[in-house]
Parts: sequence; C-alpha cells; structure tokens
Amino acid sequence: MKIKLVVLCLSLFGFSGCLLPTVNLNNALLTKLTDKDMEVGLKFDVFNPNEYQLPISGIDWDLDLFQADFTKGDTAFSRSIGAKKNVGVDIPVGVSFQSLAVGATGLLTQQKIPWGFGGGMAFRSPTKEPLRIGFNADGAWANPLLDGTVGKVINDFMK
Repeated sequence: MKIKLVVLCLSLFGFSGCLLPTVNLNNALLTKLTDKDMEVGLKFDVFNPNEYQLPISGIDWDLDLFQADFTKGDTAFSRSIGAKKNVGVDIPVGVSFQSLAVGATGLLTQQKIPWGFGGGMAFRSPTKEPLRIGFNADGAWANPLLDGTVGKVINDFMK
C-alpha cells in the first residue's frame, strides 16, 4: 500500500513539477459573538514554491471550543497564489448557534473561550488534480459577552 501511495504522489506531483505549498493558520480573530451566532476571521500565510500560480478553491474546517468538538464546515473560496509568493489570505467563517447546543453554557459563563481550528486548504494543481494541505492552530479569545455589566448579569442568571 505504501508503494502505491508513493507512486501516486510521484505521478501527481513529481512528474508534473508541482511542489507542495505551505499553509499556516496564523490567527483566528473573533469578530462577532452574539447569543445567535459568531464570526471568525481566519488569517493564513500561504506560500507557493512553484514557478506558476496555484489557485485556491476553498477550505474545510473543524472548530473546537472548550476542548470539545463544536462544529465543522467548508467555505468556498477562489484566489490564486502567484509563483514563488508568500501571501496573507483572510477567510471569514460564520457559525449559527441554532442547531448547536454544545458549548452554549461555556459561551455564557467563561471569561476566556479556548478554541482550536483544524482543516485543510484545497488547491487545484496544474493537472487539475485536487490538492489538500492541512492546517491546525489553537488559542483563546476574551469573551466579549462577559464584558462589564452584561457579563455580571449573565453570570448571576446562570447561578
């Protein structure tokens, strides 16, 4: 099985001359948090080591909050990374809480929101074969819902 995988990789990338890009998730900025939804701005550094541009077709992602699976999704995205370029790529992600129960208590009671984002960025190689490069990062956001009076009222209500 390993030999078949190596042959497949060589045939897709070795013979076509396609070098693998690098994808680093540098930051996930909490741009909006309400009792109904949240928005996060994902900030990537993407490097294309090839002699030609490489198009991005989207990302798939998985969000953990409070060290537990929260939700996952995918976002269509179209942008080309120039030859031998390192480019910052910003991708907004929105999550509706209507169908999510996990993590709601933590969002209403915790001062910090620990997060983890993982997934993959999809590229189209010159041979039109899909190419997915994984990413993973974690951190913590200050909880804007627990700012001042609103946070005290929510905490008092939850007790």
